[in-house]
Amino acid sequence: MGNQELMSQLQNKGLETWMHTNNFVCFKFIVPLGRFKGQEIEVALQGNQFPMIPPSGPHIKPHLLPITGGGGTHPFGGIHDRKVPTPEYQYWSRPFRGWTSGMTADDYLAFLRTLLDFE
Repeated sequence: MGNQELMSQLQNKGLETWMHTNNFVCFKFIVPLGRFKGQEIEVALQGNQFPMIPPSGPHIKPHLLPITGGGGTHPFGGIHDRKVPTPEYQYWSRPFRGWTSGMTADDYLAFLRTLLDFE
């Protein structure tokens, strides 16, 4: 369970993944829809209790949107400069509401696609 399970499920989807030294599962992702369609990004997730609890909102590299801090609504609100797993990432505070037992990395990837699908 945890990060190892998350990484294994992402690898089974054919994604290039690696474990960052500070406990983040990282992978390359090509944005399929929206403003950033076709752009390759890196996503870093903390899945310490995966699959019981979903990863926290994604950390994304490079910065796609301006840092806005707390408050506001998607897509522009709640973009933070936490400097983890490295300073090049920005944190999108986007909790996965409705996560239930039995959900997988496929469900999280679908959630990620919806986050990135805006103009």
